[in-house]
Amino acid sequence: MPKARRRSTHRSSRFEDMALPEELLAVLAEQGLDRAFEIQEAILPDALAGRDVLARAETGSGKTLAFTLAMTARFRGRKVHRRRPLGVVLVPTRELAVQVVDTIHPFARASRVRAQLVAGGMNIEKQAEALRRGVEIIVATPGRLIDLAERGDLFLDRVETTVIDEADHMADLGFLPDVRDILAATEMGSQKMLFSATLDGQVEQIVDTFLVDPVTHETTPVAAAVTTMDHHALAIAPSAKREVTAALAAREGRSLLFTRTQLGAERVAQELVEVGVPAAALHGNKQQGLRTNVLAGFREGAFPVLVATDVAARGLHIDDVSMVVHVDPADDVKEYVHRSGRTARAGAAGTVVTLALPHQVKSTRSILEGAHVESIWADADSAGVEAIAELGGRPPSGEPAEDPATVKHKGAPRKLDLSRRSGASTRQAEERRANEERRASWEEPSQDVGRGGRGGRGGRGGSGGGAQRGASTRGGSSAGPSSGGTRSRGARGGSGRGDSEERGGGQARGGRGGQGSGGRSGGRAGGQGRSGGQGRSGGQGRSGGSGAPRRKGSR
Repeated sequence: MPKARRRSTHRSSRFEDMALPEELLAVLAEQGLDRAFEIQEAILPDALAGRDVLARAETGSGKTLAFTLAMTARFRGRKVHRRRPLGVVLVPTRELAVQVVDTIHPFARASRVRAQLVAGGMNIEKQAEALRRGVEIIVATPGRLIDLAERGDLFLDRVETTVIDEADHMADLGFLPDVRDILAATEMGSQKMLFSATLDGQVEQIVDTFLVDPVTHETTPVAAAVTTMDHHALAIAPSAKREVTAALAAREGRSLLFTRTQLGAERVAQELVEVGVPAAALHGNKQQGLRTNVLAGFREGAFPVLVATDVAARGLHIDDVSMVVHVDPADDVKEYVHRSGRTARAGAAGTVVTLALPHQVKSTRSILEGAHVESIWADADSAGVEAIAELGGRPPSGEPAEDPATVKHKGAPRKLDLSRRSGASTRQAEERRANEERRASWEEPSQDVGRGGRGGRGGRGGSGGGAQRGASTRGGSSAGPSSGGTRSRGARGGSGRGDSEERGGGQARGGRGGQGSGGRSGGRAGGQGRSGGQGRSGGQGRSGGSGAPRRKGSR
């Protein structure tokens, strides 16, 4: 990596003292912003001058506003050619793309600059038509941008500023090859800005290849992003997890709950609705219109609880989220930092709670130590313990609430088919719940369980170990005969494989859930641990059979 200049940051100054146009200052005043945050004050002089920038700052510190002000100030009054934007902002997820465009639009309108969203899951023809008319700034996910470029609807030869937001998350999701191709198509020496809560070794290759004499700004250590929050960890009994989750979700205020899998997010949201807590799920397997609808409703306060996978862990800013609950503990320090960063944003207060089952206590302690946070531990064998009450938890009403996912919220797409709901089906949710109850009944793996006790790969149900396959059906139970010499192929469930916006460990690969009489039922939900007893249960994972040794010829 080339040696980057480092500039010290100073005490926050007023926007009106910076080299910003009057129209942008007017929009800032309308939004109640008069002083720049630390990262904005550090970045803006170099960004306005066209310098290459590497910026590391805590999540929620105002990075998006920093490059928004720089780009709209530089591009105002400029002539733009059809299909040839002046600025490109690359983001890893569609939700973050929508959020960035929403941030840019008020400033773009004031300075007569056009900004266009270019992301997957949306009408590509409408995006292509907007590019043909000409726009100054596009906010894009890498895959859709490349699709439009290959169609001849987009050219990058006149791009003057390229922003890569959440650069380390791009690397985690495997987007770096696409990012390299995009940067290679822009003119060498044009401005490049990389923004992220962490800038580690995974982006060094991009920096070495494409940035020229970059200026680095680091306003805070990485771990400091979570030190302004109150951290709590609850060691819970498996049988109390559902009750404790509901009590925390029923508190006053807006809460964001994180699960490891897509199916887990759907299950938790549905369970909360059943006990009277309005909650909706957000994950990569939802139709894009439904994802946008759920986020719009949560942002406007139509319902208080959002249950999400790590698709919501990076970059998303939602006002007044006062609590983050790790229903499934984070897998590593970076994931804990980014999940937790959805609260206590821009100096606000926030609380982070982690629910740890007995086998997760040790790893959770290690992650909290790695994040350099002082966490308050408490035992919670039920929702009635004092520690839950101190966190604001309370019993839910018990009366089913209206499902927020079935309501069209303000800001959702105009054409929204609420009947096309993806995610977990009722059958899959019941199988998942049964598997989790089975897993919770064992604390240590049995030492004498044979290979048959591990259960097989998801969804090939049936009772025996013979070689004959029964008919395959979709969405129902296995229909093959149950004699010892027959094996029936199980049904395929409906959750499907998530899109590329979720990390592999947190995706649910569609439940191939057969319901044979003694065989293996359940799909594979990535990221769940190995349970004891007769088999593996990973979410809707491997659920063991009888425990007898497998016969030759069976799977």
